[in-house]
Amino acid sequence: MEIIFKASSVSATHLGSGYGSYLEVTAEAVGREVAEALDLDDRLYDLDPSDILLEVPAEKMLEAIGEEDVRKWLLANSDPDDTLEAIGEETISEFMSHAGSDNNLPA
Repeated sequence: MEIIFKASSVSATHLGSGYGSYLEVTAEAVGREVAEALDLDDRLYDLDPSDILLEVPAEKMLEAIGEEDVRKWLLANSDPDDTLEAIGEETISEFMSHAGSDNNLPA
C-alpha cells in the first residue's frame, strides 16, 4: 500500500540485517489527514460496527466517510440487531418521533 500525506517531520531507521531487514518510518502528521488518505476498507479494517457507533459521533462519521459508504459497510459487516442495539433505543425513538418530513425514513 502507498499512502501520501503532509508531514511536518519524517525520520527513517534501518532495522534488522540481511533478508529480514526493514525500514521504520516515523512521521509527524495530523491523524485525520492521514486517515482521509486511506481507502474506506483500510479505515474500517477490523473494527466492530458497535465500537464505531459508540466512539464517533454519527454526524462526524458520516461527514468523513459518506453516508452511503457507511450504510453499505454496515449492511455487509454487521448484524442489524447488533447495530440497532449500539445506536440505542433512546436515539431510535427520538429519530422515529421527530416532527417533520418523512423524506429521510427508509421506504
